[in-house]
Amino acid sequence: MKSIPMNLAHGHYRRLSVDLTALTLATLTLVALSATSAHAQSPVRAWGMGGAGGAVARGLEAVTYNPANLAFSDGSSVGLAGAAVSVQNNALSLDRYNEITGTHLDAADKAQLMSDIPDDGFSLDADVRASALGFQFGSFALTAGAIGTGYGNLDKDYFDVVLYGNPVGQTVDFSNTWGEGSAMGAATVSFGTKLLTLGGASLGAGVNLRYLHGLYEMHVASAGGTITTGMEEITADAHVNTLSAEGGRGYGVDVGLALRTPGGLAVGLTLENAQSSMEWDRNVEYREFRLSADEINLLNSDLDASVSDADTVYTGDPYTTELPRSARLGASGKVGPFVLAADWVQGFEDRGLVSTEPRVLAGVEWQLGFLQPRFGAATGGVQGDSASAGLGVKLGFWRIDAAAVTRGGMKVGDTKGLGVAVASSLVF
Repeated sequence: MKSIPMNLAHGHYRRLSVDLTALTLATLTLVALSATSAHAQSPVRAWGMGGAGGAVARGLEAVTYNPANLAFSDGSSVGLAGAAVSVQNNALSLDRYNEITGTHLDAADKAQLMSDIPDDGFSLDADVRASALGFQFGSFALTAGAIGTGYGNLDKDYFDVVLYGNPVGQTVDFSNTWGEGSAMGAATVSFGTKLLTLGGASLGAGVNLRYLHGLYEMHVASAGGTITTGMEEITADAHVNTLSAEGGRGYGVDVGLALRTPGGLAVGLTLENAQSSMEWDRNVEYREFRLSADEINLLNSDLDASVSDADTVYTGDPYTTELPRSARLGASGKVGPFVLAADWVQGFEDRGLVSTEPRVLAGVEWQLGFLQPRFGAATGGVQGDSASAGLGVKLGFWRIDAAAVTRGGMKVGDTKGLGVAVASSLVF
């Protein structure tokens, strides 16, 4: 029985691998295009405290974490500008990335790299948000901003093929490949009110009513591929089918409860995206890209004739998406100059950064006059272990906040992602 000469098979395989790489990586470009959350207002203070904001957030930040806290927000504030960016993968830490980049990978290195990638595949998540002007007057707030998020996954077998090639007599399947991304603007009206006061304790409720203006949405309707290497030939087939739209409109509703006790303990409960709907109806396209290769062997060395691809675009029908629903339970209190906060976040589906695996977040703020250093940590959920640090600066009415968060590891070298945020506001 004949086999394919190594130099011929390697040349064909390398070209085919490049084509398949371009196809499969296209699914992850969705991450760069772009919503797991539709909040655009600054999350900076809570980010510095590990992400715990369900009970401690006040003023404009209550819009992001619990609108019921507006019932206990005094004075007024104006959000001038803010931005937050977060990117994370599920496999490679910063140290591992630096270790393998630009080096030759031997058998042990390849085995270690494959063990770094979970069985579900290599995933990448990104979240970008920017806040424009926001206004808070007592228990009422009006905010506006933009959000872009995306997430995608590449089947682990894809990396097996890239590192080791396809063993003779086996078929490699890339079917666990998917992605989703969107970008939208949001305008939110928020209100909080006290429901009752009993024994010095007060219970408040709040709601966010959000109008969503869709800018772009794309998701993978289906994707997959196989490579089969026989003794005499290589065959392959791969496809990515996407559905996209260049505009739409929708709404989102968050509801919350907040409790304040005479001893200073604060408790908050929020249901994010209790109701939501987004109709994408502008320039809807269904795109189908397919790559196939057949009878690549010693007798048929013309790879251009053996490999074919097709890229077809159809006009699609309007479609509707929803934002992922999650719940947040938080508590906070003050001990001397320290503000302590902790949250429990529970998602109701696995989608992007929302997970059915609970996430616990905790942090502290040290109130030192015009400076407020912040530190925190979190564990669980999609993001895994993380550590954070932040700083708030008060200059009269002017507030400046900044924060940095590790993703997937407590130490910088162990982190598999990073988040940074900065915001400026006026507080009266």
